[in-house]
Formats: sequence, structure tokens, C-alpha cells
Amino acid sequence: MKQTNTRAMVETGFVSAIGVILSAISVYLPAFAFLSFFVTPAAIGIIGTKWGRKVAPAGIALIGIRWGSRYSCAASVVAFVLVSLLVGPLMAMATILAYSLPSIFLGEAFRANWSFGKLIVIPAIALTLTSLIGILVSAGLTSFDLSQINHMIDVDLKNAIIESVKQQPMTQEQMNEYINRLDLAFDQAKRMLLAYWFAANVIVTYISAKLVSYIGRRTNSVMRTLPTMDTWRMPIWGAGTLAIGIILAYGGQYLGYANGILSDIGLNIALFGGMICGLNGITCLLSIMKSYNLAGIFKFAIIGFLYVMSPMALVIYGILDMFLDMRVRFQKRSL
Repeated sequence: MKQTNTRAMVETGFVSAIGVILSAISVYLPAFAFLSFFVTPAAIGIIGTKWGRKVAPAGIALIGIRWGSRYSCAASVVAFVLVSLLVGPLMAMATILAYSLPSIFLGEAFRANWSFGKLIVIPAIALTLTSLIGILVSAGLTSFDLSQINHMIDVDLKNAIIESVKQQPMTQEQMNEYINRLDLAFDQAKRMLLAYWFAANVIVTYISAKLVSYIGRRTNSVMRTLPTMDTWRMPIWGAGTLAIGIILAYGGQYLGYANGILSDIGLNIALFGGMICGLNGITCLLSIMKSYNLAGIFKFAIIGFLYVMSPMALVIYGILDMFLDMRVRFQKRSL
């Protein structure tokens, strides 16, 4: 057996043990649950990155992907079995099953030097699918009625918000208007839950990628650094996605057809496109403010103010930047 294979298996077993320990800690100390969701996936990703390059036959992409990720798969399987034995299969599905496949994709992304967008989006899609499968399997094993989640959101959470608002000095007319807006907001949030879920998984994937990059540089496994936010440029098709979503969501009533499912799909597509355009607006403003050497705290204060007061302004500005390249137009000119 080659020394390289021996070292790879030893590190795989070590990472599996870390995953088991952190998952067990998250059962008894929920405040530290983030460790099992971020640290272990980063380590599994690094296993796939480090040993993929050394074991994979050179020049054969498919074999390279297969052999480059086999140690990540082995670590995931071992950790899943051990966590199932120690704290039960439900906890194993909630942690190991949820992050294993995204971590394998993340390791392969660093190994194969995928583009930044592909590096984030593909593991995020995998995380969305695995988390959904985990919820459905857990609900099936425990006979949990998923409609209770809808009741908790639509009734319990809404009533808690309304009760807290009733403590404020408001007239009955203002209270009724607030409740109507709250009902509309909850209804739209439930219809756009898939887009919100995917956006949350993108954030989780980005944090995991940052950890992979940081730990990898510290261990001389990964020399790639992720681009800073002020250099991000969202694709121009984000504006098209927003337009298509708006047409599907609201165009039916003008075109003579009404389809609830199609409208819900349109809302999710529109939200996804709006997030792309809004993120492009944020990164554009960060790039411009960086050219003027504005302090970091002022940058995020301005972005936070715009996001709270007028998020649509960020979306519009992001669309303008896609077509007119606002960074070049407004960046500080060098004398």
C-alpha cells in the first residue's frame, strides 16, 4: 500500500472522528450546533481537495473526480454510521446526511479549480436537496405532520408578533392595517419559501467555502483565496430572471389566465432574480466606496441603511450596473 493512501485514510478517519464528536456535542449543547454544520464540512472538503490531486490519474477528468472524492465519501459514510450508533439515525440525518454531499462537491470544486459562481451554487443546490430529503425522511420516521410547521408559522408566530405590537400605542385603524400587511407578508413568505431556503443555503455554502480556504491555507492544502465582495459581478441574466418571474407571478391576471402553482413558481423565480440583482447592487456600491477609501464600518452602515429603508433601490442599482457598468462610471479617478 502506498504511503499516500495510508496518510489519506488516516486523515479520513480523523475527520470522521471530529464529525462524530461535534455532532454529539451539538446534541447536548445546542448552542455549539454550528460546529457540526460548518467545521466538519470544511474538513471533509479539504480531504477531497488535498488527496484528490495526488491520487487521481492525471489527465482523466472523470477518474480524477471519482478518486478525488472517494476519501470525502468514506469520511461521510463512517461519520454517518458512528453518529447513528451514538445518538441515533435522526441526528445523523440532520447533520451528516445534510452536509456530506455539499462538502464533497465543495472539495471537488477546490480541487478542480471551479469558477467562484459554480463553486458556491452547485454545493448550495446539493445542500438544498439533502436538507429537504432529511426533513422528509425524518418526518416519515417520526410520523410528524409537516402541516404543523405551517400552523406554527401562520398562527403561533403571527399571534406572538401581533401581541407584541398591541403593546404599542396604536389606534384600531392602524392595528388593522398592520395586521393586513402582516397577513400579506406571511402569505408571500410561505409562497417564496423555496427561494428563501436556497438563499440561506448559499450563505451557509459561502461560509463553509471560506473555512475550507482558510483551513486549507493553514495546512498548505489549498492555496486558492476567494474573491472579496467588492470584486463580485453577478451575471446579466439575473435581470432577465427577475423579469420572467414577475411576468409569471403577476402577468396571468392581465393575460386572462390564473394558475396558483405557476404564480408561486414565478414568485420564487422573481425573488431569486431580485436577490442576484440586489447582491450586484451591494457589491457595486462596495467597489465604488472602496475606490474612495471609505472606512469599512461606514461602508456596511450605508449598505445596511439602504437595505432596511429601500431594498428595491439596491435591486435597481444592481440592474443598472449590469447594463451600464456603474463601477467604471463612478469610481474615483486617479490623478
